[in-house]
Amino acid sequence: MSVKNIKNTIARFNFKSVFAIIILFLFINKSSRNIIIEKFHDIKNYTFIKFSGKSTVSNYNKFHIDNIESIDEIILSDRNGNTIFLKKKNKSFNNWIANNQYNVRNDAIKTLLSTASSIRIKKPVSINAEKKVIDFMATSGIKVSFYSNKSKVLSYTIGSNTPNHLGTYMLLENTSKPFEIHIPTHHGFLSPRFGIQNNSLDINSWRSHNIFNYQKNSIKMIKYLSNDDNYSYTLFTDPLRLLNYKNELITMDSSSVFKLLNSFTSLNCESFKNNINDFKDLIPDECLIINSDTLKVYHMSNDSNTANDELNFNVSRKHAILNNKELILIQDYVFNKVLININDLKK
Repeated sequence: MSVKNIKNTIARFNFKSVFAIIILFLFINKSSRNIIIEKFHDIKNYTFIKFSGKSTVSNYNKFHIDNIESIDEIILSDRNGNTIFLKKKNKSFNNWIANNQYNVRNDAIKTLLSTASSIRIKKPVSINAEKKVIDFMATSGIKVSFYSNKSKVLSYTIGSNTPNHLGTYMLLENTSKPFEIHIPTHHGFLSPRFGIQNNSLDINSWRSHNIFNYQKNSIKMIKYLSNDDNYSYTLFTDPLRLLNYKNELITMDSSSVFKLLNSFTSLNCESFKNNINDFKDLIPDECLIINSDTLKVYHMSNDSNTANDELNFNVSRKHAILNNKELILIQDYVFNKVLININDLKK
Protein backbone atom coordinates (compact mmCIF):
# COMPACT_ATOMS: atom_id res chain seq x y z
CA MET A 1 0.00 0.00 0.00
CA SER A 2 1.51 3.38 -1.01
CA VAL A 3 2.14 6.26 1.37
CA LYS A 4 -0.38 8.31 -0.59
CA ASN A 5 -3.09 5.70 -0.07
CA ILE A 6 -2.35 5.53 3.65
CA LYS A 7 -2.63 9.30 3.88
CA ASN A 8 -5.93 9.29 2.02
CA THR A 9 -7.31 6.59 4.31
CA ILE A 10 -6.19 8.34 7.49
CA ALA A 11 -7.66 11.60 6.19
CA ARG A 12 -11.12 10.11 6.51
CA PHE A 13 -10.81 9.99 10.28
CA ASN A 14 -11.02 12.92 12.67
CA PHE A 15 -7.99 14.44 14.43
CA LYS A 16 -8.43 12.40 17.62
CA SER A 17 -8.41 9.16 15.66
CA VAL A 18 -5.26 10.12 13.76
CA PHE A 19 -3.51 11.17 16.97
CA ALA A 20 -4.40 7.85 18.61
CA ILE A 21 -3.05 5.92 15.63
CA ILE A 22 0.25 7.84 15.72
CA ILE A 23 0.69 7.13 19.44
CA LEU A 24 -0.17 3.47 18.84
CA PHE A 25 2.47 3.17 16.12
CA LEU A 26 5.14 4.53 18.46
CA PHE A 27 4.62 1.79 21.01
CA ILE A 28 4.02 -1.36 18.98
CA ASN A 29 6.44 -3.66 17.22
CA LYS A 30 6.96 -3.94 13.49
CA SER A 31 4.78 -7.06 13.16
CA SER A 32 1.81 -5.34 14.79
CA ARG A 33 2.30 -2.29 12.58
CA ASN A 34 2.08 -4.49 9.49
CA ILE A 35 -1.19 -5.99 10.74
CA ILE A 36 -2.68 -2.52 11.20
CA ILE A 37 -1.54 -1.44 7.75
CA GLU A 38 -3.18 -4.57 6.30
CA LYS A 39 -6.43 -3.69 8.07
CA PHE A 40 -6.27 -0.21 6.52
CA HIS A 41 -5.85 -1.86 3.15
CA ASP A 42 -8.91 -4.05 3.85
CA ILE A 43 -11.09 -1.00 4.37
CA LYS A 44 -9.92 1.11 1.45
CA ASN A 45 -13.34 0.46 -0.16
CA TYR A 46 -15.16 0.66 3.15
CA THR A 47 -15.85 4.37 2.69
CA PHE A 48 -17.13 6.54 5.53
CA ILE A 49 -18.75 9.95 5.36
CA LYS A 50 -19.15 12.54 8.06
CA PHE A 51 -22.68 13.71 8.75
CA SER A 52 -24.05 15.51 11.84
CA GLY A 53 -21.10 14.33 13.89
CA LYS A 54 -21.63 10.65 13.07
CA SER A 55 -19.86 8.31 10.66
CA THR A 56 -21.87 6.00 8.47
CA VAL A 57 -21.34 3.76 5.46
CA SER A 58 -21.69 5.63 2.18
CA ASN A 59 -24.25 4.70 -0.46
CA TYR A 60 -21.44 3.20 -2.52
CA ASN A 61 -21.23 0.28 -0.12
CA LYS A 62 -24.81 0.23 1.10
CA PHE A 63 -26.46 -3.20 1.14
CA HIS A 64 -29.67 -2.46 3.01
CA ILE A 65 -32.84 -0.87 1.64
CA ASP A 66 -34.33 1.99 3.65
CA ASN A 67 -37.75 2.27 2.02
CA ILE A 68 -38.53 -1.43 1.90
CA GLU A 69 -42.27 -0.78 1.44
CA SER A 70 -41.54 0.58 -2.03
CA ILE A 71 -40.14 -2.75 -3.26
CA ASP A 72 -42.66 -4.47 -5.51
CA GLU A 73 -40.51 -7.01 -7.37
CA ILE A 74 -37.59 -9.24 -6.39
CA ILE A 75 -35.62 -11.54 -8.68
CA LEU A 76 -33.41 -14.34 -7.32
CA SER A 77 -31.15 -16.42 -9.58
CA ASP A 78 -28.77 -19.28 -8.81
CA ARG A 79 -25.92 -20.75 -10.86
CA ASN A 80 -28.01 -23.84 -11.73
CA GLY A 81 -30.36 -21.86 -13.95
CA ASN A 82 -33.15 -21.49 -11.40
CA THR A 83 -34.81 -18.08 -11.30
CA ILE A 84 -37.57 -16.98 -8.96
CA PHE A 85 -39.63 -13.89 -9.72
CA LEU A 86 -41.42 -12.49 -6.69
CA LYS A 87 -43.95 -9.80 -7.46
CA LYS A 88 -46.32 -7.86 -5.24
CA LYS A 89 -49.87 -8.52 -6.42
CA ASN A 90 -51.31 -5.31 -5.03
CA LYS A 91 -50.61 -2.70 -2.37
CA SER A 92 -50.88 -5.26 0.39
CA PHE A 93 -47.47 -5.61 2.05
CA ASN A 94 -47.62 -9.41 2.14
CA ASN A 95 -49.63 -10.26 -0.95
CA TRP A 96 -47.03 -11.60 -3.39
CA ILE A 97 -46.95 -14.09 -6.26
CA ALA A 98 -44.02 -16.28 -7.39
CA ASN A 99 -43.22 -16.86 -11.07
CA ASN A 100 -46.63 -15.44 -12.00
CA GLN A 101 -48.21 -18.69 -10.80
CA TYR A 102 -48.01 -19.41 -7.07
CA ASN A 103 -49.06 -17.44 -4.03
CA VAL A 104 -46.07 -16.71 -1.83
CA ARG A 105 -45.89 -17.75 1.82
CA ASN A 106 -46.48 -14.71 4.01
CA ASP A 107 -43.77 -15.70 6.47
CA ALA A 108 -41.22 -16.16 3.66
CA ILE A 109 -41.74 -12.75 2.06
CA LYS A 110 -41.86 -11.06 5.47
CA THR A 111 -38.50 -12.60 6.35
CA LEU A 112 -36.92 -11.60 3.06
CA LEU A 113 -38.12 -7.99 3.22
CA SER A 114 -37.14 -7.68 6.86
CA THR A 115 -33.69 -9.05 6.05
CA ALA A 116 -33.22 -6.70 3.09
CA SER A 117 -33.90 -3.69 5.29
CA SER A 118 -31.97 -4.88 8.37
CA ILE A 119 -28.66 -6.18 7.00
CA ARG A 120 -25.52 -4.16 7.64
CA ILE A 121 -21.85 -4.36 6.77
CA LYS A 122 -19.88 -6.00 9.54
CA LYS A 123 -16.47 -5.74 7.90
CA PRO A 124 -14.70 -6.15 4.56
CA VAL A 125 -13.39 -9.53 3.55
CA SER A 126 -9.69 -9.84 4.35
CA ILE A 127 -7.15 -9.83 1.56
CA ASN A 128 -6.21 -13.45 2.23
CA ALA A 129 -9.83 -14.67 1.96
CA GLU A 130 -11.00 -12.37 -0.82
CA LYS A 131 -10.15 -14.60 -3.81
CA LYS A 132 -11.76 -17.68 -2.25
CA VAL A 133 -14.93 -15.74 -1.42
CA ILE A 134 -15.21 -14.27 -4.92
CA ASP A 135 -14.49 -17.61 -6.61
CA PHE A 136 -17.31 -19.20 -4.62
CA MET A 137 -19.70 -16.45 -5.69
CA ALA A 138 -18.74 -17.00 -9.32
CA THR A 139 -19.65 -20.69 -9.19
CA SER A 140 -22.31 -20.94 -6.47
CA GLY A 141 -23.49 -17.43 -5.64
CA ILE A 142 -27.12 -16.32 -5.62
CA LYS A 143 -27.93 -13.01 -7.26
CA VAL A 144 -30.73 -10.94 -5.71
CA SER A 145 -32.18 -7.82 -7.33
CA PHE A 146 -34.79 -5.49 -5.85
CA TYR A 147 -37.08 -3.30 -7.96
CA SER A 148 -39.53 -0.49 -7.37
CA ASN A 149 -41.86 0.59 -10.19
CA LYS A 150 -39.72 -1.39 -12.65
CA SER A 151 -36.55 0.45 -11.64
CA LYS A 152 -33.69 -1.47 -10.05
CA VAL A 153 -33.07 -0.29 -6.51
CA LEU A 154 -30.28 -2.62 -5.43
CA SER A 155 -28.59 -5.82 -6.56
CA TYR A 156 -25.97 -8.04 -4.95
CA THR A 157 -24.61 -11.57 -4.98
CA ILE A 158 -24.90 -13.76 -1.89
CA GLY A 159 -21.96 -16.04 -1.29
CA SER A 160 -20.93 -18.50 1.37
CA ASN A 161 -21.46 -18.13 5.08
CA THR A 162 -18.65 -16.91 7.30
CA PRO A 163 -16.60 -19.56 9.14
CA ASN A 164 -18.19 -18.61 12.47
CA HIS A 165 -21.70 -18.77 10.91
CA LEU A 166 -22.52 -15.30 12.22
CA GLY A 167 -22.67 -13.62 8.83
CA THR A 168 -22.73 -14.13 5.08
CA TYR A 169 -20.44 -12.81 2.36
CA MET A 170 -22.02 -10.49 -0.21
CA LEU A 171 -20.88 -8.48 -3.20
CA LEU A 172 -22.67 -5.44 -4.59
CA GLU A 173 -23.37 -5.39 -8.31
CA ASN A 174 -20.65 -3.67 -10.36
CA THR A 175 -18.15 -3.68 -7.48
CA SER A 176 -15.15 -5.88 -6.74
CA LYS A 177 -14.90 -5.79 -2.93
CA PRO A 178 -16.96 -8.38 -0.98
CA PHE A 179 -18.11 -7.73 2.56
CA GLU A 180 -19.19 -9.75 5.54
CA ILE A 181 -22.87 -8.91 6.06
CA HIS A 182 -24.96 -9.53 9.14
CA ILE A 183 -28.07 -8.41 11.00
CA PRO A 184 -26.91 -6.76 14.24
CA THR A 185 -29.80 -8.25 16.23
CA HIS A 186 -29.58 -11.69 14.61
CA HIS A 187 -27.01 -14.35 15.48
CA GLY A 188 -26.57 -16.59 12.48
CA PHE A 189 -25.93 -16.66 8.75
CA LEU A 190 -28.37 -15.10 6.32
CA SER A 191 -28.71 -17.39 3.28
CA PRO A 192 -31.82 -19.29 4.51
CA ARG A 193 -33.60 -15.97 4.92
CA PHE A 194 -33.34 -15.58 1.13
CA GLY A 195 -34.77 -19.06 0.51
CA ILE A 196 -31.34 -20.49 -0.29
CA GLN A 197 -30.82 -24.19 0.36
CA ASN A 198 -27.49 -25.84 -0.49
CA ASN A 199 -26.51 -22.90 -2.72
CA SER A 200 -29.66 -23.41 -4.78
CA LEU A 201 -33.17 -22.05 -5.15
CA ASP A 202 -36.40 -24.03 -5.09
CA ILE A 203 -39.74 -22.48 -6.01
CA ASN A 204 -41.48 -24.80 -3.55
CA SER A 205 -39.77 -23.10 -0.63
CA TRP A 206 -41.61 -19.88 -1.53
CA ARG A 207 -45.04 -21.27 -2.28
CA SER A 208 -47.97 -20.81 0.04
CA HIS A 209 -48.96 -24.14 1.59
CA ASN A 210 -52.65 -23.32 1.41
CA ILE A 211 -54.41 -25.80 -0.88
CA PHE A 212 -58.07 -25.37 0.11
CA ASN A 213 -59.71 -22.15 1.18
CA TYR A 214 -63.43 -22.70 0.66
CA GLN A 215 -66.06 -20.76 2.52
CA LYS A 216 -69.12 -22.83 3.39
CA ASN A 217 -71.39 -20.98 0.96
CA SER A 218 -69.01 -21.57 -1.96
CA ILE A 219 -69.08 -25.37 -1.66
CA LYS A 220 -71.45 -27.02 -4.12
CA MET A 221 -70.41 -30.63 -3.74
CA ILE A 222 -68.14 -32.88 -1.68
CA LYS A 223 -67.41 -36.41 -2.79
CA TYR A 224 -65.43 -38.89 -0.73
CA LEU A 225 -64.25 -42.13 -2.33
CA SER A 226 -62.80 -45.03 -0.37
CA ASN A 227 -61.38 -48.37 -1.45
CA ASP A 228 -64.31 -49.74 0.49
CA ASP A 229 -67.43 -48.40 -1.26
CA ASN A 230 -69.45 -48.66 1.93
CA TYR A 231 -67.54 -45.65 3.28
CA SER A 232 -67.98 -43.46 0.19
CA TYR A 233 -70.50 -40.64 -0.14
CA THR A 234 -71.52 -37.56 -2.09
CA LEU A 235 -72.75 -34.44 -0.35
CA PHE A 236 -74.67 -31.79 -2.30
CA THR A 237 -75.49 -28.40 -0.80
CA ASP A 238 -78.23 -27.08 -3.07
CA PRO A 239 -80.42 -28.61 -1.89
CA LEU A 240 -78.55 -30.19 1.00
CA ARG A 241 -78.54 -33.96 0.69
CA LEU A 242 -76.27 -36.93 1.41
CA LEU A 243 -75.98 -39.91 -0.94
CA ASN A 244 -74.18 -43.22 -0.55
CA TYR A 245 -72.17 -44.91 -3.30
CA LYS A 246 -75.44 -46.36 -4.70
CA ASN A 247 -76.83 -42.82 -4.97
CA GLU A 248 -79.33 -43.62 -2.26
CA LEU A 249 -80.46 -40.78 -0.07
CA ILE A 250 -79.11 -41.11 3.48
CA THR A 251 -80.45 -39.44 6.58
CA MET A 252 -77.70 -37.13 7.75
CA ASP A 253 -76.64 -35.57 10.99
CA SER A 254 -76.92 -31.83 10.33
CA SER A 255 -74.41 -30.85 12.97
CA SER A 256 -71.73 -33.12 11.49
CA VAL A 257 -72.47 -31.96 7.96
CA PHE A 258 -72.18 -28.27 8.81
CA LYS A 259 -68.99 -28.95 10.73
CA LEU A 260 -67.55 -30.55 7.61
CA LEU A 261 -68.63 -27.67 5.37
CA ASN A 262 -66.89 -25.22 7.69
CA SER A 263 -63.63 -27.19 7.69
CA PHE A 264 -62.24 -26.24 4.28
CA THR A 265 -60.97 -22.77 5.11
CA SER A 266 -57.19 -22.40 5.30
CA LEU A 267 -56.31 -26.06 4.84
CA ASN A 268 -52.54 -26.21 4.43
CA CYS A 269 -50.22 -28.96 3.32
CA GLU A 270 -46.91 -29.52 5.08
CA SER A 271 -44.76 -29.29 1.96
CA PHE A 272 -44.57 -29.83 -1.79
CA LYS A 273 -42.67 -32.82 -3.14
CA ASN A 274 -40.99 -33.42 -6.49
CA ASN A 275 -41.27 -37.21 -6.89
CA ILE A 276 -44.83 -37.39 -8.25
CA ASN A 277 -43.83 -40.07 -10.79
CA ASP A 278 -43.34 -42.53 -7.93
CA PHE A 279 -47.13 -42.51 -7.50
CA LYS A 280 -48.30 -42.68 -11.11
CA ASP A 281 -49.04 -46.42 -10.97
CA LEU A 282 -50.46 -46.47 -7.45
CA ILE A 283 -54.13 -46.57 -6.54
CA PRO A 284 -55.09 -43.97 -3.93
CA ASP A 285 -56.50 -45.17 -0.63
CA GLU A 286 -58.85 -42.21 -0.42
CA CYS A 287 -60.04 -39.53 -2.78
CA LEU A 288 -61.67 -36.24 -1.84
CA ILE A 289 -63.36 -33.98 -4.39
CA ILE A 290 -64.52 -30.46 -3.48
CA ASN A 291 -66.26 -28.73 -6.38
CA SER A 292 -63.61 -29.10 -9.11
CA ASP A 293 -60.60 -29.78 -6.86
CA THR A 294 -59.39 -33.35 -6.38
CA LEU A 295 -57.16 -34.71 -3.63
CA LYS A 296 -55.88 -38.29 -3.96
CA VAL A 297 -54.48 -39.63 -0.69
CA TYR A 298 -51.97 -42.45 -0.30
CA HIS A 299 -51.27 -44.54 2.81
CA MET A 300 -47.93 -46.19 2.28
CA SER A 301 -47.11 -49.29 4.31
CA ASN A 302 -43.63 -50.20 5.47
CA ASP A 303 -43.59 -53.32 3.30
CA SER A 304 -44.55 -51.34 0.20
CA ASN A 305 -43.01 -52.51 -3.05
CA THR A 306 -41.70 -49.05 -3.80
CA ALA A 307 -37.95 -48.64 -3.70
CA ASN A 308 -38.15 -45.17 -2.19
CA ASP A 309 -38.11 -45.40 1.61
CA GLU A 310 -39.38 -41.84 1.86
CA LEU A 311 -42.75 -43.04 0.61
CA ASN A 312 -43.27 -45.39 3.51
CA PHE A 313 -46.23 -44.78 5.74
CA ASN A 314 -45.83 -42.39 8.61
CA VAL A 315 -48.53 -42.35 11.28
CA SER A 316 -48.73 -38.54 11.30
CA ARG A 317 -48.46 -37.86 7.58
CA LYS A 318 -49.78 -38.97 4.22
CA HIS A 319 -48.82 -38.24 0.64
CA ALA A 320 -51.45 -36.73 -1.63
CA ILE A 321 -51.77 -35.57 -5.22
CA LEU A 322 -53.64 -32.33 -5.78
CA ASN A 323 -55.53 -31.96 -9.07
CA ASN A 324 -53.40 -34.67 -10.68
CA LYS A 325 -50.32 -32.45 -10.87
CA GLU A 326 -48.98 -31.58 -7.41
CA LEU A 327 -47.50 -34.10 -4.98
CA ILE A 328 -47.81 -32.83 -1.42
CA LEU A 329 -47.27 -34.01 2.11
CA ILE A 330 -50.25 -33.60 4.43
CA GLN A 331 -50.52 -34.00 8.17
CA ASP A 332 -53.19 -36.22 9.65
CA TYR A 333 -54.24 -33.86 12.41
CA VAL A 334 -54.97 -31.16 9.79
CA PHE A 335 -56.83 -33.32 7.26
CA ASN A 336 -58.55 -35.82 9.53
CA LYS A 337 -61.43 -33.37 9.91
CA VAL A 338 -62.19 -33.51 6.16
CA LEU A 339 -61.10 -37.06 5.33
CA ILE A 340 -64.14 -38.56 6.97
CA ASN A 341 -66.47 -41.28 5.69
CA ILE A 342 -70.22 -41.57 5.42
CA ASN A 343 -70.53 -43.07 8.91
CA ASP A 344 -69.34 -39.75 10.33
CA LEU A 345 -72.13 -37.86 8.58
CA LYS A 346 -75.20 -40.03 8.77
CA LYS A 347 -77.64 -39.96 11.63
